[in-house]
Amino acid sequence: MAVQYRTGKYLDEIHETSIGTDNVFCEVNVKEVQESSRLLVNDICKTFGAESLTNLTPAMMNKNTVVKAQMAEWLFSAIYLLEQCSLPLMSNARVQLENLNEEKIEDQKSIIKLQSDLISQKNEELGLVSKTVETELKTYSSALQQSCSTALSPKNIAAAVQKVAREDDRSKEILVFGVAEEKGECATAKVAKILDHLEEKPKFQQCRRIGQQRENAVRPIKFNVRSTDIVYQILSKAKRLREVEGYKTVYLSPNRTPEERVARQKLVAELKQKRIGDPNSRYFIRKGEIVQAALEESFHSTG
Repeated sequence: MAVQYRTGKYLDEIHETSIGTDNVFCEVNVKEVQESSRLLVNDICKTFGAESLTNLTPAMMNKNTVVKAQMAEWLFSAIYLLEQCSLPLMSNARVQLENLNEEKIEDQKSIIKLQSDLISQKNEELGLVSKTVETELKTYSSALQQSCSTALSPKNIAAAVQKVAREDDRSKEILVFGVAEEKGECATAKVAKILDHLEEKPKFQQCRRIGQQRENAVRPIKFNVRSTDIVYQILSKAKRLREVEGYKTVYLSPNRTPEERVARQKLVAELKQKRIGDPNSRYFIRKGEIVQAALEESFHSTG
């Protein structure tokens, strides 16, 4: 007995959503097309006694048990799903893949440029280090020539290189004083907030408290940036913190050597004495020297 013809069963939902009518297929319609295809394949397999589409053969379908109208409906539905839905989806996918490949190529170009810039910066820094090492070696050589005729030893060379490396690292470090120390704190977050008040957003690392923890004592925070230029940029804005509520007692300074700290303390002490002895004038420290503002302004006005 022939299977009765059932028209309009497989494409009802497709037609309701107008999928494929304008030859444009969107990925959001995949579920509707999949459901219509599933209904079509299940009915065909069930009619011809196949467990699944992989078991279905042309010989199984070559039977007179299905009316011509039903076969036509199946064929039309399959063609419609392929031509109006699946092929546009594949075309749309191809365009998206091409766009993704173009974006990937552009990203790779950007990465290559960034890598090139980084290599150039590293080469520049290595050049500066090499020049400093050369200066140190000349200093060592001159001292040795005056004292003895012994050539430079590998130990002295290694010491010179280590000194340069320590000074280079120190020149990229900043100390933050006056930030309240709390149990379980995140020093990185506190430094980021300070830099935000200074309108600076550099990449920094190795952010931590330094020194031994003592009762009623607040340890400074030390962090590293990429270059000495960034250190100078941040320190030049540090005085803005005096105007920020909650940060008026916070101040920033470069990470000085022990010798530099002693010299700085002496300079600050001398500055205090000058301000006490001459309260009508304004004194401040510039480039390692005490400068009188009144004299400086007078010099500029007459120059």
